[in-house]
Amino acid sequence: MATPVLRVESLCKSFGGVHAIRDLSFDVNEAQILGLIGPNGSGKSTTVNSLAGLFPITSGAISLAGAKIDNLPEYDRVAKGLSRTFQTASTFTEFTVRDHVVLGCNVTRTSHPLASVFGMGRKSSEEEELAARVDRILEITDLAPVQDHRVGTISSAQQRFLMIATALASNPKVILLDEPAAGLVSHERKTLSDLIKKIRDLGTSVLVIEHHMALIMEVCDRIVVLNFGQKVAEGTPEEIRNNPVVIDAYLGEAA
Repeated sequence: MATPVLRVESLCKSFGGVHAIRDLSFDVNEAQILGLIGPNGSGKSTTVNSLAGLFPITSGAISLAGAKIDNLPEYDRVAKGLSRTFQTASTFTEFTVRDHVVLGCNVTRTSHPLASVFGMGRKSSEEEELAARVDRILEITDLAPVQDHRVGTISSAQQRFLMIATALASNPKVILLDEPAAGLVSHERKTLSDLIKKIRDLGTSVLVIEHHMALIMEVCDRIVVLNFGQKVAEGTPEEIRNNPVVIDAYLGEAA
């Protein structure tokens, strides 16, 4: 039986009188890619922001590796093993690519995160371990060739992959990818698809929110479909592709 690493139970989020999420429940299992789809306004981004701790939930429960995290601030959720990316690139453009990933490695440390970038307060053994970890992440994300470039000089696609690399650097149990394919062309989406599957195969679970249906159908093990903040379907890509409710509401007759 699959083991859930992230569990969402009866999640509700309201903004005043507007119910953005209603009684939403799903699991993300170990080493699984779960897709979250739905039209604009269906509650996808609100769900991700609630999971990450940006929005306090109205009711329900969020658990990571069996421990409740719904009352924790955003940085504590990262420390517990839940990291995320954003729809728009959010990077330090004057950092080198490598230093940006180093910064991500140290967000769970008790010292100031920037101390890692400037090499303060670490033993030589920690330096070696950190360097090896950063090397692995740069290789996984195909950023090793530009690791010494300033972030502001690399392509927009590479900046998207850098956001994923920085999120991976915190050694998460689950990574939340919010519209990772936005702005990518075909060959870049193929690279992204390969990267997402590689992350899963290395043991990190992935929750991906994406409008690009071909990508979702290719990479996901299971898919949850939202409409007006409620779950209307859940299943394998094949089950979702053939679900009449989903075809009518989201994918269109041509799907």
